[in-house]
Amino acid sequence: EPLTDHDLASRPGPTPRMARFTETLVRFRWWSLAFVAAMTAVAATQFPKLQIDNSNEAFFLTGDPTKERLDAFHDTFGNDDFVFVLIEVEDAFAPATLARLGELADRLELEVPHVLSVTWVGNVEWIEGVPGGIVIDDLIPDLALPAAELDAVGAKAAADPLYRDRLVSADRETVGILMEFENYPEIGIDPRKDGPPVIQAILDDFDDLDMHLVGGPIMDYFMDMATAAEAPIWASIAMLGMVLALGLTTRSVSGVLVPAATVLLSVAWTLGLMAALGITLNLLAILLPTLLLCVGIGDSMHVLAELKQIRREGGPLRQALARTLDLVTRPILLTTITTAAGFLAFLGIDLQPLRDLGVQAAIGVVIALVMTYLFAVPVLSFGRDRPVTDPAARPQDFFDRVLRATVEFVNRRHTAVGVGFLLVALLVGLGAPRLQIETNTIRSMAEDHPLRLAFEYVDERMGGSMSIDIVIDSGKADGIKRIELLRKVEALQQFLDAHPLVTQTTSVLDQLKQMNRAVYENREDAYRLPASDSQIAEYLLLYESGGGSELDQYVAFTYDQLRLQVRTRTVAFGEVRQMQREIEEFVAAEFGSDTSVYATGVLPLAQAMGDLIAEGQARSFTFAFCAIAAILVLSLRSLALGLIAMVPNVLPVIVALGAMGWLGAEFNMIMCVLAPMILGVAVDDTVHFFVRYRRYFDRTGSYEAAYAETMRTVGRPLLFTTLVLVTGFLGFQFSNFDGPRDFSIASIIAFSTALLAEFLLAPVLLRWLKPLGAPVSTPTAAASATQELRT
Repeated sequence: EPLTDHDLASRPGPTPRMARFTETLVRFRWWSLAFVAAMTAVAATQFPKLQIDNSNEAFFLTGDPTKERLDAFHDTFGNDDFVFVLIEVEDAFAPATLARLGELADRLELEVPHVLSVTWVGNVEWIEGVPGGIVIDDLIPDLALPAAELDAVGAKAAADPLYRDRLVSADRETVGILMEFENYPEIGIDPRKDGPPVIQAILDDFDDLDMHLVGGPIMDYFMDMATAAEAPIWASIAMLGMVLALGLTTRSVSGVLVPAATVLLSVAWTLGLMAALGITLNLLAILLPTLLLCVGIGDSMHVLAELKQIRREGGPLRQALARTLDLVTRPILLTTITTAAGFLAFLGIDLQPLRDLGVQAAIGVVIALVMTYLFAVPVLSFGRDRPVTDPAARPQDFFDRVLRATVEFVNRRHTAVGVGFLLVALLVGLGAPRLQIETNTIRSMAEDHPLRLAFEYVDERMGGSMSIDIVIDSGKADGIKRIELLRKVEALQQFLDAHPLVTQTTSVLDQLKQMNRAVYENREDAYRLPASDSQIAEYLLLYESGGGSELDQYVAFTYDQLRLQVRTRTVAFGEVRQMQREIEEFVAAEFGSDTSVYATGVLPLAQAMGDLIAEGQARSFTFAFCAIAAILVLSLRSLALGLIAMVPNVLPVIVALGAMGWLGAEFNMIMCVLAPMILGVAVDDTVHFFVRYRRYFDRTGSYEAAYAETMRTVGRPLLFTTLVLVTGFLGFQFSNFDGPRDFSIASIIAFSTALLAEFLLAPVLLRWLKPLGAPVSTPTAAASATQELRT
C-alpha cells in the first residue's frame, strides 16, 4: 500500500548497531581528540623532511626504454646537462669586457658544484696550421693581448661556423659562457639542484653585466622553487574560499570550523606520512594539499549538513547524531572507496609523478574519512538538546526555495530538461579533440615571465636553449673512423642545420674539418672532411696528441659510437614529434641496417612523456570507469541503476575536456589528472543522491516523490560541497603556469556540470528508464507524498 503522509513525515530512528557505535564515539570523545592531537604533532615533526624533485629523469619508471637510453648515453659520453649564460655587451673582445668575463668564468668553474668544464671565447680551443704542423691552443692565449690583436681574434671567431652563434654572435654584441657537468653522484634527491643557487649567487656579484640564464638545471631549480612557493598560496586561497563558502552555506561557526579543521588535519597527517616514508614531491604531488583540502572536506560536510537538518526537528543531540551517522555512513564509505579508486587509476599511467599522486591522494581521502569519525563527530557531539518543533513550521531559506523550484521544474518539464541537457553536453564535448598534448614547461609560463624571456632571448640571439643528442652506433670498434659512415653523418648534420627549428649542430666532424683546414694552410675551402679512412685515423691521433680536449664529448672510448649534438629553439610537443619523425625518415633512407641511430636528451624525453600521457590517459580513465561502475552496481544492488548512475559522472569529463578544447587550452601532465579525478570525485554526489533516491523510492513507490525527498534531504549537502569544491579549486588560478590554471578551470566546469547532472539529468533518466520498476503508488498518493515532502 502507498505510504501515508504521516509515514513520510516521520523519520525512523537509527539502527541499534549505529546507536551503539555513536555512543562509543561520544563516550571516548576526549580520548579520540587527544589521539588526533598527538598524531598531528608527530606528523608536524616530519614536515622538514619533505623534498621536491622535478628532474626529467624522476618522471620515468625504472626500466623505461627512454630513460635507459639516456643512462647509456651518460655512461658513454657523460652528462648532457648544460647551463648557458648569455651576456649582452658592446664588444665581446674589448679588453675590459674580456677581463670581466674572465673573472666570471673563473668563479663559475671554481665554485659551481659538479662542473666538468666552462667554455667561452677566452678559453675555447683553436686549431691552426703553422709551418711544419698544426697547433691546438686557446683561441685567446692571453687576455692581456693588445686591443688590435684581440679585435683580429674576435673577427676570426665570429666568422668560424663552430663558434659563431654558439659562443659569440656574428656582431660580437652577445657572448655566451657554457657550463657542462660531470655525471651527477648517485646521492641526494637531485644533485642537479646543487649548482643553480651557486650560479645565481655568483651572477648577483656581476650585476653590471646584462645576463640571461638558461639550461635544464636552471629549469629544474626554478620549478622546485616555484612549486614550493606556489603550493602554500594555492592551499591558502583554497582554504579561504572554502571558509567563505562554508560560512555562506552553513551560517554557523561550527559549520565553518569543524569541516575546515577536519580537512586541515587530514592534509597534515597525509603530508607527515609522505615525509616519514621518504616519498618526494614534484610539480604534480605539490597539488596534493590543495586537492585534499577540496576533496577531503566532503565527508565532514555531509555529516554536518545532515545533522543540522535533523536537528531542525529538535530532540536529543545524541539521537540526532546517531540518526545522522545511520544515514551518511554507508554513502561516505562508498564515496571514499570510489574516490580512492579514481585516484588509484593513475597507476595505469607509466609516469612516476602521476603514480605517486594517485597513491598519495588515495591515502589522503581515506585519512579524511577516518578524521571525520575521530575528530568531526566527537566535536559535533558537544552541544545541547533542542525542543521538538513542528516540521511544517520550519522557515524556508534561499537554498530551500531553489531546490524546491528545481524539483517542480524538472518534474513538470522532464523531457525538455533531459534532451536539452544531453544536447548541450554533446555540443560542448565536441571541443575535446581540439586539445593538444604539450610537455614544454617554458611555453606554459606567462609571456612576460623572466625565465621564459631568457629562453626566448637565447633562442633568438644564439645557440638555442634546448637540445637533442643523436647517437650513431657503428656496432664495432673504430667503426666511426670510416669515411663512408662519416659522410652519412655529415649529410644528417647538414639536413639538421637546414631544419627551421635547429639553431646549431656539433659533432666530431667539426674537429676533423678544423684539422683538415689547418693541414691545408688554414684555407677556408679546406674546411671539409678528410678524404680517406687512414686520414681520419691520422687526424684523430694528431688531435689527441696535440692537446685537443673535446674529443671525448663526441666519440666513445673505443670509437664505435659518435654523438651529434643538436641545439634547438624552445619547441612545442607537436614540433618535437614532427622533427623526430623527419629525422627517423632521413636515417632510414641514408643509413644501413648495420648502423644504429637513436635520439636521446631533453626533447626526446619530452616526446616520450607526451606519448605516455596520451596512452595513460585512456588507460587510467578506463580503469577508473570500470572500478567505479562496479562499485556503484554492487552498492546500489542493481546493474541498470549502477550504469545510469555513471552517466552524471562521465558527462562532466566530456564537458570539461570539450570546454577546455574550445578555450584553446593544452593537454599537459597536470591536465592528465583531470578525467580520473573527476570520475572519482563527482561520483561522491552520485552515491549520496542514488542511495537516498532508492531508499525513498522504496518508501514512496513514486519516482517523482523519491526525487523530491532526495533533493530535500541531500540536495543542500550536495549543493554546499560543490560550492566548496569550486571555491577551493580557485586557488590554482594564482599560478605562474598555464597547467594549474587550466586544471582549475576544467575542474570547476566539471564539478558544476556534475552537480547539474545530478539535479537535472539523473531524475529524468530514472523516470524515463525506470530501473527500479514501475511506480507502485497511485497518482493521488504520489502527489500527496510530494506535497508533504515539500512542506
